Order: sequence, then C-alpha cells, then structure tokens
Amino acid sequence: MGTFRTFREPKKAFTLIELLVVIAIIGILIGLLLPAVQKVRESAARLKCQNHVKQLGLALHHYHDGHGFFPHGNYNYLDSTPNTPPPYNNLQDRRCWMQDILPYLEQDALFKEFDAFMARGGHALDFPRNTTVLPTLMCPSDPLGPKLRTWNPGGGEGNSQGFSGNYILSAGSEYFNEGGIENSTRLNGMFFALSRVHLTDVTDGTSNTAMSSELILSPDTRDNDIRGRYYNPAHGGVLFSTRIPPNTLVPDQLNWCSSFPVPRAPCIWTGVNMFVSARSYHAGGVNLGLADGSVRYISDSINPVTYKALGSRNGGEVPGDY
Repeated sequence: MGTFRTFREPKKAFTLIELLVVIAIIGILIGLLLPAVQKVRESAARLKCQNHVKQLGLALHHYHDGHGFFPHGNYNYLDSTPNTPPPYNNLQDRRCWMQDILPYLEQDALFKEFDAFMARGGHALDFPRNTTVLPTLMCPSDPLGPKLRTWNPGGGEGNSQGFSGNYILSAGSEYFNEGGIENSTRLNGMFFALSRVHLTDVTDGTSNTAMSSELILSPDTRDNDIRGRYYNPAHGGVLFSTRIPPNTLVPDQLNWCSSFPVPRAPCIWTGVNMFVSARSYHAGGVNLGLADGSVRYISDSINPVTYKALGSRNGGEVPGDY
C-alpha cells in the first residue's frame, strides 16, 4: 500500500513585528486621547469649583440678609490672639466667617453643635467635630483635599486642628497687618479682623468688588501650613489680598506656613506685612466671587492695577475691563 501524507494549512497568527506595530498604534492613540480626556475632566472640575464659589457667595448674602452685615473675616487680630479686645480676646477663640455661615451651607446641625460648644467656653481648636468635611468648600482640582491632617494637635478626630478647604475671602488690596496688629481691623476689603461690612459700605459697586476666591492647599507633613484651616484662622489663612495677581510665584507671607509647601503655593514665615494670594490648579487663572454674587474667571495675566482695584470696597477706583 502506498504512503499517504496529510497536509495542514499553517495557522494564521500575528508576527512579532505586527504585534509591535499594533501596540505602537494603541500607544499613539492613548497619547492623543489622554490630554483631551484630562482637559474635559479639568473643565468639569473648574465648573464644579465655580459652582462652589457661587454657593459661598449666596451663603454670605443670606447671612447679610439675616444680620444686616457680613460676618467677621476673623475673630482675632492678625497676627495676635491675646491682644484682641473683648468679647473675642480668648486666646483660643479662633473662629472665622466659615462657622458663621454654616446654617446657609445646609450645615445647621453642625453649627448648633459648634455654637453650643463655644458657649460653654470651648475653643474652636478643640471642637470634636472640626474634621467634618464640607464638600462645598473643596475644589475638586486640588489633589490634597480634603485636608484633615495637621502638624500641631487639636481636639478633632485624629488629634487634628480641623478641616482645611480651598475657598477664602477678600481682605482687600494690601497687607493684612501693615503697621501693627490693630490695623488688621481697618482693611479696605470686605472681610478682615472683626469686620462688620454692610452692602452699603461697598461704594465702589458690588460688581467691582472681590468677595471670595481660591487657594492651593499645602500638606502638614513636616511642619504647619494653616492656609485654608478654618478652625485656626487667627494668622490670616482664610483670607486673601489682591495686591498681586493670581497664581503668582511671589511667596505668601504669614505666620505658620510650611517650609516645604507645594511648588505652586510658595510661602515665607513672618508675622509682619502678611498676605495670601489667590491660587488654583485651573489653567491660567482662578474663580473670583464678586460682591454682587456673580463669579468671574480671572486670568493670571490680568492688569495688576485692575486686579488690585477689585480688592477695595471703597477706594473710588475704576477697575476697567477684566
């Protein structure tokens, strides 16, 4: 009998070169798509942040409607707690505008608990729930939020001095305490030490006067950075000045700022001529809440004279286009 041979067709498969080409093409497509995805994600984060600034403005106006004036920027002189006059001369009082507007941020229960705690002689630093996270006061673009860890101890969960957020209020267009701590009560903005500003005091026009903006948080990994720390704002960390345009690399100047801040939020530790500049992770600018309740996106390249004029409530300046 003859020998029969069976022939099979060779299996079809990718060669190594073809596989490498496909992987390279996929890599190129991912490289092209990733920036677009990141851009869309940041656009959504910026929009959410803008909405938070809007909600903050509404809360401040609701407070004004109920009390006839806006809340104190700080309850202590900047930068001195023992010398603050009565009734806020308790060294550990350390409240700010944030606690005052809690009822208008849908945090009525937290406000009542905090208010009762303070009425019993408590200190804001020791409030047991000071680490309660308030999403409305967080910008989703900041990778550090929510910041709860503090270098120095406090009374909150984890021995913390409390929650730090991304939103700050305008103290004006100059230093916080130039010429002495008492001058921290005489600033030209809307919120400062023991401030009690009325809408009628905003003679420059509510659409021409800054009320709120953003900051970048720095971690307390090796020392203190109190910027954005709402339960210890006695050093000015919840206020900002328009003396320098947004996202400047000129260091902030205030007490208790980190020697190891994030690169986009430099800082110099000092107790004189203190100021904080508005900063964000958004591309090219920051959200700025105005006294009329509107929100504008302010470019880093804004005319410095125009930006400085926005900080003053009664300087008679004409800001111009921005």
